[in-house]
Amino acid sequence: MKASFGPSWSDNFESFDRIPFAAASIGQVHSAVLSARVSPTGKPEPVAVKVQFPNIVDSIENDIGYVKMLLTAGSLLPKGLFLDKTIQVMKSELHDECDYEREASFLRKFGSADFLGGDERFKVPWVWEGSTKSVLVMERVNGQSVGAAAVHELSQRDRDDVSIPFDLDADRLILELDRSRPELSTSA
Repeated sequence: MKASFGPSWSDNFESFDRIPFAAASIGQVHSAVLSARVSPTGKPEPVAVKVQFPNIVDSIENDIGYVKMLLTAGSLLPKGLFLDKTIQVMKSELHDECDYEREASFLRKFGSADFLGGDERFKVPWVWEGSTKSVLVMERVNGQSVGAAAVHELSQRDRDDVSIPFDLDADRLILELDRSRPELSTSA
C-alpha cells in the first residue's frame, strides 16, 4: 500500500480491514471504506481493495523459466507442443493478470452504457481513480452466487431471471477483447 499510495496511504480510507476477506490469484482482497474526500460519490463508500503480493511479477517470470527448463530437460513435452509459443502465451496471460490498471479499464468499459452499464440487470462496480497497477480499489458490491451449489437455493423466478439471455452484442464484445490481446488474435 505504501509503494502505491505513499506513507500516508491510510488517509484515503475511513477504515481499512488489515485481515483480507478473500484471496485473489496473485494477491488478497481487503474490505475498506473510501474517504469522502477521495470518493467518486463525495461520501464515504464501502470498497474492496485488491492488493497484489509484493514482487509477484518477478516471481511469476522466474517460475515460468523453471517450468520451461524442467519440461525441456525432462523431455516431458507432448508431441506437437510448441513450447516457445506456449510460454509466450503463458507469460502474456500472467502479465495481464498482474496488471490491475488493465483490469480497471475493463471494469470501466463494461460499466459504460455501451456495454452493461445501461442494463439494470447488471451491476458493474466503479473503480476508484487512485487505483494503481498493483492496487485496485473498487466499489464493494454485495450479491448472491448463482453457481451450481447455490442455484438450487434460488426461487424459480430468480433462476428464470438469471437464465434470460441479454441483448449485448457478443460479437462486438469479443472483438473488443480480441483487440486488447493482438498476440492471441484468432483473426490474424
